[in-house]
Amino acid sequence: MEGLLEQRDPRRRRDQDPVGIPWRYDRPADREVASLVTACLAYGQVELLRDAANRALEPLGPTPAARLQDRGVPADAYDGFTYRMTKGPDLVDLLEAIRSALTEHGSLEAVYAGRVSASGISDDDTDPTALHRERASAFVRWLRSARRREELARGFTYLLPDPADGSACKRLHLFFRWMVRGPDGVDMGLWDAADPSELLMPLDTHTSRLCRYIGLTDRKSVDGKMARIVTRRLRELDPQDPVKYDFALCHLGISEDCIHTRSEEHCPGCPIEAICTLD
Repeated sequence: MEGLLEQRDPRRRRDQDPVGIPWRYDRPADREVASLVTACLAYGQVELLRDAANRALEPLGPTPAARLQDRGVPADAYDGFTYRMTKGPDLVDLLEAIRSALTEHGSLEAVYAGRVSASGISDDDTDPTALHRERASAFVRWLRSARRREELARGFTYLLPDPADGSACKRLHLFFRWMVRGPDGVDMGLWDAADPSELLMPLDTHTSRLCRYIGLTDRKSVDGKMARIVTRRLRELDPQDPVKYDFALCHLGISEDCIHTRSEEHCPGCPIEAICTLD
């Protein structure tokens, strides 16, 4: 795993990743806003989701945090917005929630730090991720409550999944990784309200496959339980920063270095080949 990190050049690959979008902004407040918008839309093919995030952020100009606070959400700018399951009104709900967070609390971090869920998401005091998961769930529920529309639309809940529901919540945990880890040229390290040791591995279909290949889990369902299992195993390698491996693992798939089948062309030289169990 350490060899995988050494062989990947994160700064070179950053511009191929969704995280490259918020890095374009200079002010931390704008990076925070751009990160949540980008992470929420980070599903599907990388090129398409990056295009969707750019279209979502364009109406907010070079300073999206100030734009939302000073002038509100430019709702009419998203009348024709569509990206797979996400429609314009879903995006407006998200931006309205972000605007409310900035107006009422000053930042998204303050909303996260000030929320402790009563959901009982975990009663395990020995789990380093327990408090973070409680706050993550409360963070999502607060943002959902600050939407513009009266009804809680399915498209909006897809953008902001609740960890208490048991799903892997890959995009939400990706946002937290960007905010809490670093700065290291990839993750931005903007938040002090959580520690890297508390984070959960952002898992999707592709990353979960890689985790199974190298023995981090044998669980088939890509859900919150799998994320906790994988994170616990990675914590054995680095207790203080278990999700540091996420970017490198993810880019094995994005770069098509791993094609999820044995290949004489692709497999030799792969940094995880020696521990890969893929037949």
